[in-house]
Amino acid sequence: MKLQIMSPAADRVDFKVPPAPRLTSLEGKTIGLYNNMTGGADVAVDRVAEHISQRFANVKFERYGGDIRPGRPILSRGVHIDEDEASRIAKEVDAVVGATAH
Repeated sequence: MKLQIMSPAADRVDFKVPPAPRLTSLEGKTIGLYNNMTGGADVAVDRVAEHISQRFANVKFERYGGDIRPGRPILSRGVHIDEDEASRIAKEVDAVVGATAH
C-alpha cells in the first residue's frame, strides 16, 4: 500500500524586497492598521493602537481593511492589498501594522 501525503499550503514565494528602514520613534507619526478581516484581526489592530498610543505622543492611525475607504478596494480575506493600493497606503502613513488573526 502506498500513502501519498498532500499539503494544503501554497507554494513558497521568496521575496527579494529589503525591509523598510526602521523609524527612530513613532511619536507624531501616522500608523496604518491593516485588518485582513479574519476572525480577531480587528481586535489585534485595536490592541496595537492602544499600546502605541500609551507609549508615544501624537500618534495618528489610519485603518485599512473591509470597505472603510470609499473609492478604494474592499480588502478582505480574499482580496488583499495589491501593488497600486500598497503604493497609495505608503504615501498616507509612516508605517503599517498588519494583522492576520484567525
